[in-house]
Amino acid sequence: MRLKILSTWALAACVAGCAGGSDIPVGQTELPSATLTRPVPVTLNEYLLGPLDTIAITVFNEPSLSIPEAGVSLSGKVSLPLIGELPVSGRSTSQVATMITNALNARYLRNAQVSVSVERAANFTVTIDGEVKKPGVYQIPTAHLTLVQAIALGEGVSDIAKLDEVLVIREIEGKRYVARFDLAEIRAVRMIDPQIQQGDIIVVGYSRSTALTRTLIGTLPGVAALFVALRQ
Repeated sequence: MRLKILSTWALAACVAGCAGGSDIPVGQTELPSATLTRPVPVTLNEYLLGPLDTIAITVFNEPSLSIPEAGVSLSGKVSLPLIGELPVSGRSTSQVATMITNALNARYLRNAQVSVSVERAANFTVTIDGEVKKPGVYQIPTAHLTLVQAIALGEGVSDIAKLDEVLVIREIEGKRYVARFDLAEIRAVRMIDPQIQQGDIIVVGYSRSTALTRTLIGTLPGVAALFVALRQ
């Protein structure tokens, strides 16, 4: 579901403030921060649960304690057998799995093995801008989304898109990080298709050379004829 279209100029300013666009190595997934002691991985952040999300909880070898669909209440809690209400809002699925494991091991089980996954995400939005056919802010019904899938939401790239300059902008602990990807390489399965996270901004670059060629062909028919003649 597309919610609204953001200003391309605003996002361009954001990109300029975050990194130098094509100066970022293709496939870069970690960028250092002056305020952090270690690089933060751009592609590995987990989705943080929020109200009205739906999660699946599996307790290995304990089907009576497993819940295929557990809804997160408006207060950010889920209700679980034996444990009762558990606050999960603002936590990742791995953190919630650890909380459930500890609660079960403390009173009911020995060496409980718990997995938690997102079935439906009510709070997942992603911004797609730049050279795509339908830029905007999209609400995603699942927390599992790759870069290629995200661009498909914007109905694909435009004819003047620069495929090797697709930026993913992510905010982590108040700092913005940028990773650059080559869409052509991803489509050819020569580069990993990165996971997109809640709140990410995707900006597809602009190919000046392609745009100039199309402008010349569109405005100067004689030039177009010359190109055709040269290719024969």
